Amino acid sequence: MVAKYYHDSDRGLYDPSQTSEEFFKESSTGTALVENINALNSAKTQGIHLTGETKLKSVTHVKTDLAKDPKSSPPTIPYVQFMVCYDVSSVNVVDKDGKSVVPASRKPTGLRLLGVVNYEYPNPDGWRVGYVQPKRDKC
Repeated sequence: MVAKYYHDSDRGLYDPSQTSEEFFKESSTGTALVENINALNSAKTQGIHLTGETKLKSVTHVKTDLAKDPKSSPPTIPYVQFMVCYDVSSVNVVDKDGKSVVPASRKPTGLRLLGVVNYEYPNPDGWRVGYVQPKRDKC
């Protein structure tokens, strides 16, 4: 699911005018979904699109908790956490004229903690990336 999330996050911005918000629901939910939808709407408004693909350098399991109590406050939802090192050196964001809008200061790699959640557990098809927390600019 981590690889699918990064793939979909990129692919959804290749041609923003042809991407619906629903597209991202195959791999994300919660704040991760909101972030993808915000990026899509921003790309549409600014007339920009993405080229290239994010590469995963490493995906390391951090923690698993399969406890489920959706009626508790806050609800307890099964999750698996991963520390992800990614590389965006081949990713570009360009305007309608093909000019890059990526700041020269962008770091080529980053480290993030991803939470993959399943509101439908034990259904194995319910896993989605629910949140993404930046950790460092490089890994």
